[in-house]
Amino acid sequence: MRTRCSSPSWRRGAMRMRGRKKRLRISLVENAKSVKTSIQGKLMQLQRMIPDCHETDMETLFPRVANYILLLQVKVNALKNLSTLYGV
Repeated sequence: MRTRCSSPSWRRGAMRMRGRKKRLRISLVENAKSVKTSIQGKLMQLQRMIPDCHETDMETLFPRVANYILLLQVKVNALKNLSTLYGV
């Protein structure tokens, strides 16, 4: 009497599963490389958008971006107040 573990079809399924995992692992590595280059490209684009931020490292980039966003918000609020003051 054969048990389930010793059936040839079960062994074939296990072998197929191992192959899938290997292919999945390889594709994940390739996807990680493309994601990394994509993120690096976006960070470079962000560096170009912020003034005086071309040669900064990533640790100082995000605080500078946050400060720049706050500066822009202050400018927008000032322009809104000026426009309501002069009735534009």
